[in-house]
Amino acid sequence: MYTTFNENMEKHRILLWNASDDAGIQPRLSIYGYTAEKLHEGQSLWEQTNNYGQLQNKEKDEQKAATNNFNEKWQQSISEIKRFKKLARLVFDTDPNAWNMLKLDTLNISKFADWYADTDLVYTNILEHEEWITAMQGLGYTNESITTMQTKLRNLKNLQQTKQQEIGDAQQATDLKWNSYNQLKDFCYKLREVAKIEFENDPQLLEKLGILVRSNA
Repeated sequence: MYTTFNENMEKHRILLWNASDDAGIQPRLSIYGYTAEKLHEGQSLWEQTNNYGQLQNKEKDEQKAATNNFNEKWQQSISEIKRFKKLARLVFDTDPNAWNMLKLDTLNISKFADWYADTDLVYTNILEHEEWITAMQGLGYTNESITTMQTKLRNLKNLQQTKQQEIGDAQQATDLKWNSYNQLKDFCYKLREVAKIEFENDPQLLEKLGILVRSNA
């Protein structure tokens, strides 16, 4: 049966702390090497894993926020450049030079790097041709408005970098969590198996450790 990370962590917590705290359990485990110090190592491993789990949750939340922010701003810039190009097609339909330099043949570019390069070049080219800006003024475009669109576009680079950084941080936290958890799981598996052997005839002690005892009835 599938159990979640949190469910397994609770199971390991009960095992480790009750094995350490119960005077009827800990001394009998010590003959197998599970001294108070050894059990404390397991508890420290549990706490480390728990901290890494919390760190992963934090990093994943930050990754999601950064990704959503980037995607939202990207979609806004996509809408702006598409609208600009559609209107520019009406203005420059008989001007092949403007048509080519403003990349009016292309509206949909899926890859961010390609789309960014195309869009930035469009804004740069029109800002270098005052007569083209003048031709677009009747449709609501000015030097200032186009400059603003390019500034927003270039800020996308920073947002993309932030998104990628958060993805990397989240992956690192995930690796730390699961590497630590695998060590904890191995520690608790061996402790649990030893306890099953030592307390085979003491089902109430096994239950204190969170180990289910099968009924022969």
